[in-house]
Amino acid sequence: MVKIHAMILAGGSGQRFWPLSRELNPKQLLSMFGQESLIAQAVHRIIPFTGGGDGVTIVTNERLFDELRNHLTAQPDPQLHAVSYIQEPVARNTAPAIALGAALVAEQDPDGVMVVLPSDHILEDGDVWADCIHAATGVALDGYLVTIGITPSRPETGYGYIRAAGALGEFAVGSVTPHVVAEFVEKPDLERAEQFVSSGEYYWNAGIFVMKASRVLEELDRAGGAEADIAEAARWIASQPAALRNSDEARARFAALSALSIDVAVMERSDRVAVIPAPLDWSDVGSLLALEGVTAADEGGNVRIGRGLDIDSHDSIIYSTDRLVATLGVKDLIVVDTTDATLVLPKDRAQDVRQVVDALKAMSAPEVTQPKVSLRPWGSWTSLLKGPGYQIKLLEIKPGSKPSLQRHHHRSEHWIVVAGTALVTRDKEIVEVHVNESIFIPMGAVHRIENCGVVPLQVIEVQVGEYLGEDDIVRIEDDWARDSK
Repeated sequence: MVKIHAMILAGGSGQRFWPLSRELNPKQLLSMFGQESLIAQAVHRIIPFTGGGDGVTIVTNERLFDELRNHLTAQPDPQLHAVSYIQEPVARNTAPAIALGAALVAEQDPDGVMVVLPSDHILEDGDVWADCIHAATGVALDGYLVTIGITPSRPETGYGYIRAAGALGEFAVGSVTPHVVAEFVEKPDLERAEQFVSSGEYYWNAGIFVMKASRVLEELDRAGGAEADIAEAARWIASQPAALRNSDEARARFAALSALSIDVAVMERSDRVAVIPAPLDWSDVGSLLALEGVTAADEGGNVRIGRGLDIDSHDSIIYSTDRLVATLGVKDLIVVDTTDATLVLPKDRAQDVRQVVDALKAMSAPEVTQPKVSLRPWGSWTSLLKGPGYQIKLLEIKPGSKPSLQRHHHRSEHWIVVAGTALVTRDKEIVEVHVNESIFIPMGAVHRIENCGVVPLQVIEVQVGEYLGEDDIVRIEDDWARDSK
């Protein structure tokens, strides 16, 4: 039986989804499109074919690695805790990222089949999805590079298209039949998109690929030039011990590569590419307009999520995470309100949100980077108030759980228990702290807090110091084997 290795690409920052997404809480970690986050959905979508979470690898960058791992480890399903990670030495687009994953797979399983998936899309699973994966695997084992094409529901100008040619009927499974790919077409204008949809020969390119790992590297080698350099660097990094895959030499080799997409470097070059036409509900969640799918519109065409009221508005999206938002007589607007930032824009400017993000970056605005709430394996923290030299957080710790044993170089902390019972380690002391009691953690002290009760522990943490960044943590012991920082 063939072993399927899933690779989920999760390095994007989701700038067009600000202020709901942040650099350290990107779109794939958001959970408004279902009961769980987009990345958790992506893992659950593929693990029936990998035999469990240990057959799934998340490809991300060094900055997001801890946040992604913390997020997935905080989920109740232990299969999400079993996934592995690849940290790209430098972000160089999808071709180098996928090549690195392919080289690692090929090292351990030369005949292994890779399924490459985005981490931030909405995609219907079920019987048709299973047929797609099984059919694609069969075609991939025959040497094809396979992509899954979505049957278009409208003439969309924001997506790439794939034109299908002759059927590969011998590889049909259930409701789907693979076809040879005739061409890839980048985002067309409206007139061409209408022609594509009416022809019945074109499918949306969803960025989902199924292929033998060795074939990816072979195609890069065959292309020569910059593509062959990608394969060579990927093989070299994969041959190194895990601890050296982000070494200075690995960074230098990866940084020197051309930033090519897998479509340009491999799929559009190869003469053995197949597409699986799939009548699946799919969205790339490419802008805040995707919020229209979260709930049904009211009689005025407005989609409202969160607390608020409206008088005489039409065809607008109003999203609030906490505060009450009132709208009066607006039309065709998007209003997104979070605890620390509010965005208002016309619907037809949804693709331009990154302009706001770029301007905020130029101002060094912290709202671009930091989320207000961050999940951790032991629970979560919420930033309540921050000013020069201080920050106040709410820590929520699960029963029986505890953050790492750690110390800080630049801050002291005051902990006030507001619910539950805490067991606090402070250097050589171990102290039980109850509701309405507090304890002080001096700068440099080795400390830990544990929920020793059976109900959630809530603690107000007051940080005071010259630097309050999350990277001022030196982990000494950790139940989740996170690296010291």
